[in-house]
Amino acid sequence: MISPKFDALVLRGIRPFRLGLLGGTFDPVHYGHLLLAEQAYEQFDLDGVLFIPTGQPVRKLGTGFSQAEDRYTLLLTATEDSTHFDVSRIEMDREGVSYSIDTVRAIKAVYGEQASLFFITGADATDDMATWKDAQELAGLVTVLGANRGEASSALKPSPFTVCHFHIPALAISSQDIRARLAGGGSARYLTPDAVLAYSQRQGLYRSRGGHA
Repeated sequence: MISPKFDALVLRGIRPFRLGLLGGTFDPVHYGHLLLAEQAYEQFDLDGVLFIPTGQPVRKLGTGFSQAEDRYTLLLTATEDSTHFDVSRIEMDREGVSYSIDTVRAIKAVYGEQASLFFITGADATDDMATWKDAQELAGLVTVLGANRGEASSALKPSPFTVCHFHIPALAISSQDIRARLAGGGSARYLTPDAVLAYSQRQGLYRSRGGHA
């Protein structure tokens, strides 16, 4: 299973399902993540956006982050009222380091040509995608949607990826800042959904650690 909400829609559809993929640690998920997904959904006429919490993220090896099950539950809590958002366990349930190409291969193995895949990320992150594992193959499987949050766009670098840039309102919110606020006894209200904060407090997440974004 890729997506409890989307699997049947994709496989029984009469046209390719336009599926946005948004990966990350989401530690915790916040309104910046949700706004990014919503704007990509709206501006590119997507049929749905799949949040994919990482199990063991390659770019954060050796850093402290919350258990995958907690991050997964936080995402479910934050997206439960949306008909066009869903959360996938695909990286969580796979052993080893999480590489984007492995995730996309697994999705294509199930969905085949029934889905068109759109990789959602910040515009600043598109510059080094050419260095990712099996970048050439990945570029042939996804269209990249690079969000510009109001900052000046960087100069384009040679890349095999097709990148569609789009604009979203700038929100100066980061998971790192939320963790630091909560660890210091401060408030993170209005930075992330109240239900996310409530779950974090019940589980004792972020009480005494800052960590990385």
